[in-house]
Amino acid sequence: MTRILSLEKEYDVAFAEAAALLRKGGVLIYPTDTVYGIGGDARDLKVVERVRKIKGKKEQVFSVILGGVGMVGEYAVTEGKAMQYVLESFPGATTLLLKSKKELPVVRVGKIGVRVPEHIFMRRLSLELGMPIITTSANRSGETAPTDFAEIEKSVMEEADLAIDGGKTLHGMSSTVVDVEEEKVLRSGAGRIPFTELAGEY
Repeated sequence: MTRILSLEKEYDVAFAEAAALLRKGGVLIYPTDTVYGIGGDARDLKVVERVRKIKGKKEQVFSVILGGVGMVGEYAVTEGKAMQYVLESFPGATTLLLKSKKELPVVRVGKIGVRVPEHIFMRRLSLELGMPIITTSANRSGETAPTDFAEIEKSVMEEADLAIDGGKTLHGMSSTVVDVEEEKVLRSGAGRIPFTELAGEY
């Protein structure tokens, strides 16, 4: 049975147990500023494959949560315009698709999706562990992304090792996704679209 901890009532315990779990290659359900996520260490192929199995999509590529702007440059190219996008978007409810610096199991065609969310819990975990954390909505592929802990399907919950209950998410919708190289909005969501020229085109 999946262990559930309340962020409001048991923050310190939740943080300590989540950190220990991620270090040993476990799978965590967690709140963000947008929707509930499910993930683990993005550098660990076994963890990536396990999350893919839970999602029900064998070849799915995932974005990663990073602890702050300073971590983005470790995993993605942030020269020129890319850094402007990073500074304009983070922390926030936007996912940026950037050129990848490292060969990670979550990377496809040389690009990596990066998030630095407004929600401090996951930022702090990533920063203190020095870990890129898989971020994908805590639902089966094709189903509605949960924006409240109570909306997470039992079948998904049972597949995780630990679940953090943070109540309702701040924005109640998925992140905005922007391909920086193409300067194109791939999905309009909770995040502000960086740069007025992009906003005007979408």
